[in-house]
Amino acid sequence: MIGSELVLSHFSLGRHRPFEERVRAAAGAGFAGIGLYAGEHRRLLAEGATDADLRAVLDAHGMRVVELEVLRGWSAVGAEAEAYRAAEREVFAMAGTLGPARHVQVVGPYLGTLDDAAEAFAGVCDRAAEHGLAAALEFLPEMTNIPDAGTALELVTRAGRPNGGLCIDVWHHVRGAHDEAMLRRVPPERVVAVQLGDGPRRRVEADYRSDCTRHRQVPGEGEFDLPRFLRLLDRMGVRVPLSVEVLSEQLLALPADVLARRLYDGTRAVQAAAAG
Repeated sequence: MIGSELVLSHFSLGRHRPFEERVRAAAGAGFAGIGLYAGEHRRLLAEGATDADLRAVLDAHGMRVVELEVLRGWSAVGAEAEAYRAAEREVFAMAGTLGPARHVQVVGPYLGTLDDAAEAFAGVCDRAAEHGLAAALEFLPEMTNIPDAGTALELVTRAGRPNGGLCIDVWHHVRGAHDEAMLRRVPPERVVAVQLGDGPRRRVEADYRSDCTRHRQVPGEGEFDLPRFLRLLDRMGVRVPLSVEVLSEQLLALPADVLARRLYDGTRAVQAAAAG
């Protein structure tokens, strides 16, 4: 079944946290790798750390950064495109020094037509391939003009790059289109990443962004039918690591090691329920 390896998403332990604490907590809980947000990497370097320092921490715990967060603004033109390309180079540099990484997260919105976006995404994929990376386009309802899996798949298909695909986050599936038939139309080889978390079926806050960044829950502790979601992906033939992404103000009050263990154990319990 999907997720023989679990990855701890960067934001599950908060945007800013001591790097050694983050890595130690993930390794101690049993995660195979972690995600890292480029903004946090930039902050760590500004505070005096070097990539060699960060690499030493990863090596000491047998860990690596496998998921790079995040590319946005990739369809920009003119001066904004130059600023984007500089940020992209920064993200791709992380792949070799802290990885080897598996994929980079890509989010909208895009500018222009869908064909314009597909051409721009193809460029992202080509440059990512130079670093051994796949590009995972994440659909975000209400927050971008890529609101669902169908739109993301059309864009990826038009781009036509073998290392380009979708990131399917269960939160955005359930709180968005919640259309299983739409998911089933995604070829398994086009699923680059899957993110798992839980939450209440109904919104806590009216604002989508605030709701999804403050009120997620440990897998198995909310109201999403996660076993059904995992069985659907399994029947589709999806075979990728499972990234555990739970953004919660309440959970961030816990020590990092306690939170990481709860996330790992909760996810494994959901997987067992799906397999049973």
